[in-house]
Amino acid sequence: MNGLTDESKNALPLDEKFWDYARNNEAYIGIPVSDKKMLNIIGALEDIYMTIDADPAEAKECLIMLSAIFVASSHGKADEVWEEFAVRESMKSFDTDLREILNEG
Repeated sequence: MNGLTDESKNALPLDEKFWDYARNNEAYIGIPVSDKKMLNIIGALEDIYMTIDADPAEAKECLIMLSAIFVASSHGKADEVWEEFAVRESMKSFDTDLREILNEG
């Protein structure tokens, strides 16, 4: 059986097809993490799911950051963690872009 959709026409797919279903139905569960930011938990979980096989270390880091945002939000510090995550992601992007430029030269 490749999901519970075989059992009921109304059930959600409970396999990798779930992410397509969620995207097509604009599934969004916004969790407020600060006065300024909402986190789309379904999107965040999909990002982690899609990263697990390709880069397990990156998936673990994303899961830690997601958890850290939740914990920080309970202390009113989610903006700080969110900004740290944004800085880390921009540095990774910069490193990748720099490597591509150097490889072309």
